[in-house]
Amino acid sequence: MTSNPSHRAAGHAPGADATLDALTLRSPEALICAVPYLLGFRPRESAVLVWLGRGRILLTQRLDLPVVHVDLAPWQRAVWSHRAAVEADELIAVLFCGPHRPLIGETVSMLTTSAGHRGLVVRDLLRSEAGRWSSLLCTDPDCCPEGGREMDPVLADRVAAEFALLGRAPLPDRESVVASLDPDPAQVAAVEASLADARRGMASAVRESPDRWRDAAVTHWEEWLAATAREPQCHDPADTAVLLVSLADIRVRDTLLWDLVQVEGDRLPRLLDRVVDLVRAAPRSTVGPVATCAAVIAWLSGDGARAAIAVDRALAEDPDYSLATLVGASLRAGLPPTVWREAMRELSRADCRFGPRGGLGG
Repeated sequence: MTSNPSHRAAGHAPGADATLDALTLRSPEALICAVPYLLGFRPRESAVLVWLGRGRILLTQRLDLPVVHVDLAPWQRAVWSHRAAVEADELIAVLFCGPHRPLIGETVSMLTTSAGHRGLVVRDLLRSEAGRWSSLLCTDPDCCPEGGREMDPVLADRVAAEFALLGRAPLPDRESVVASLDPDPAQVAAVEASLADARRGMASAVRESPDRWRDAAVTHWEEWLAATAREPQCHDPADTAVLLVSLADIRVRDTLLWDLVQVEGDRLPRLLDRVVDLVRAAPRSTVGPVATCAAVIAWLSGDGARAAIAVDRALAEDPDYSLATLVGASLRAGLPPTVWREAMRELSRADCRFGPRGGLGG
C-alpha cells in the first residue's frame, strides 16, 4: 500500500436513507453493482469494505489491494483505524481484482482473523473480476463455481437506474474524480483578471459597513446556489470573483455552511456539481475556502471520494487552512456526515453569521 489519498476511508454514510441501504444490501450481486455509485467511481485492484451497524451502512471504505512484496501491517492499520470499525457489528468486503494478481488469500485471511478477534461478523467476502463474481465464503460449487458467475446485465441496469433517481453516477476511475477538481486554465485566467476589482469592492463595502457587506454577500451566495440548483448557469468571471473573494470572510463562509446543512435530498449533489465548477475556476489564492466548502457538501452527499480530493486541493493551495485540516481529519477517521450535521445544528445561524463562539476555524 502506498500513502496516497486513495487509501482514505471513502465516507459514504447514508444514515437515514433506508432506501439506499435496501438497494445496496438486497443481494451480493446487487452490492457489487452498487459499489461504484457508493464510491463515486469504478474501483480497480481495490478492496471495498462496507461497514454495517444494525443492518445499515455506516461507511464504504476503499483501499488498494495489497500486492506481493508489500508490508501488510500499514494496510491492516488503514482497515481498522476509523470510527465505523468500532461501531460496526458486520462487515462485507468486495475485492475488485485485475491482472496484477494481488494477495487475495492473505487479504481474506487478514480480514477474517482480525474481525474474529474484534467480535465482528464477516457477512460476506465477494470477489469481482472481468465481469464475473463469486463469494469467497461459499463452498457450494453450484452457487459459486470455480471461476465465478457472470454478472447479470439486467440487474446492473436496474441498479444504475435506481441510483440515477438518487442523483448518483460514477466516474470511470479515481483519476477521473481527481481530474474533476483540477483547475480549468481558461476559467482561472478569466476570474484572475477580475480579482483585483472584487477585492477593492469588498474592501470599500467593509469600510462602510461590515455587517451590511456580509449580509449582502450571504444573500449573493443564496441567490447563486438557488439559481444553479435549478439548472447550470454560465459563470460570469466577475461574479465568480466576487463569490470567491467573499468566502475569505469566515462569517460569510460559516453562514453558507450552516445553510447547506439544512439542504436535504437530491439537491446536495446538484449543488456539489456547481460548487466544484467554482473550484475549477478559482485562482490559487481563493481555492482554500471554496474547495473546503465543496468537501463539506460532498461529505454531506455521501461522496467521500470527492470530499477527500477537495480537501487535498484546499490544502495544496493553502496548507494552513484549518477548516480543511479539520474536515480532512474527520474523513480519515471515517466519521459519518451526521457528525458534521449535529455539530452545525448545535449552532444557530446567528452564531455563524456574527461569530460569538469564534466560528469553525480559518
